[in-house]
Amino acid sequence: MGLEQRSTSLEGQLDRAKTEFRQQAKRFEEAEADLTGDVLDAYDGGFKDALAQVACVYPGMDTTVFSTSNQVENGKIVPGVLP
Repeated sequence: MGLEQRSTSLEGQLDRAKTEFRQQAKRFEEAEADLTGDVLDAYDGGFKDALAQVACVYPGMDTTVFSTSNQVENGKIVPGVLP
């Protein structure tokens, strides 16, 4: 195999490797988005379950002040600041 043929072959291999890398990166981003959504759904479901438990123990209690984005400061519930 001559130098020119080897160069062409190597360029083809490099192009295929670049394409595969881009495809893998895209698949990783899609999997990451799916997993992030799953985690957020589980967190939200757990929070709603906890609120339901509070409502069960304290019927009639207004739980609308509770939110996953709120935080407690100086004994009061205040809106949280997202990072």
